[in-house]
Amino acid sequence: MIFFSDAVVAIAITLLALELPVPEGPTVSAFRSAIHDDLDHYLAFLISFAVIAAAWGQHNRIFQYTERTDARLRTLNAVWLLTIVLNPFATKLLTTEGDDTDTLGLRFGFYALLQCLAHAVVIAMERRMTSQKLRDPDVPAELVAAGDPVLYGMLIGFGLSIPVFFLTPYAWVLWIVVPRAVGLLSRNRSRASADT
Repeated sequence: MIFFSDAVVAIAITLLALELPVPEGPTVSAFRSAIHDDLDHYLAFLISFAVIAAAWGQHNRIFQYTERTDARLRTLNAVWLLTIVLNPFATKLLTTEGDDTDTLGLRFGFYALLQCLAHAVVIAMERRMTSQKLRDPDVPAELVAAGDPVLYGMLIGFGLSIPVFFLTPYAWVLWIVVPRAVGLLSRNRSRASADT
């Protein structure tokens, strides 16, 4: 299941790159202008590449010490894979023409909702592994929970951005700021509890 999931992630990332526009121009100035005109496509690619890579990293983290699976875990994994293979489509939506607030909110909101679903499914898989004792019993609990702040930070950041996109096109900032803030709070809390 892990090898299959890794292969699906690799294909999704490859499909992202296939959608990139190739700049054209007979002169260096025209070539640069073509790159500038498609900058939103390149930025959307980088964001989605980072999002898929982070999701893959979290997936590998939670499966690292898994000894067996069950039907529900396999179903959850299939739902997670669905969110991954929809990323190239959602990325293409980000760069679709249309500047009115409602269209922008729908396009970016769909992208954020997809990422929320992906992170929520990873959390559900992690809980399933714990409740059904599908992991190696010798794995320390703090190692299992190490990625939780990242998962919850991403879930909150993408989730909060959905309604905000209907107010401002800069709601994507929450995708970066909230996970970092949650991670910082978690590290500070860990240090404080270690000091006591």
